[in-house]
Amino acid sequence: MQSWRLGPVRVLRVIGELDAMTVPDVVVKLDEALLTFDDLSLVVDLTQVTFIASAGVGALVEMRRKVQRRQGRLIVVLPPQGRARRLFVLTRMVDHFEVRLTLPEAVSALRRQDPGPPLGEGMRPAPESTPPPTPIPGGPAG
Repeated sequence: MQSWRLGPVRVLRVIGELDAMTVPDVVVKLDEALLTFDDLSLVVDLTQVTFIASAGVGALVEMRRKVQRRQGRLIVVLPPQGRARRLFVLTRMVDHFEVRLTLPEAVSALRRQDPGPPLGEGMRPAPESTPPPTPIPGGPAG
């Protein structure tokens, strides 16, 4: 794992496997970023991830929550091909993370405070909470 700062943007690059063994290191780097930045702009670069397990996905979801609580912004870099993108698409995590294809795109978006392209696959901002479904009159709950 590598971590560095590009002006106001903190970059966390995960290399190799993101699983139960490596997740604690990722969480430490995130917590460090949360403690050292007032205006939190974080990029998690998954372009060099060779394997991602459910523990890795869980850690990324928790990262997103922590960053949102701090009024920050997190962008995940997922190349067009690769295991990480495939898992994000299959699990529909792309609907809950702001995603860019390359590190330069992600850093540029954060520096410009660019919200990115119109909402679509992988570009939707994560909702804070999901409202309860509306009951259908005459249905089982109604």
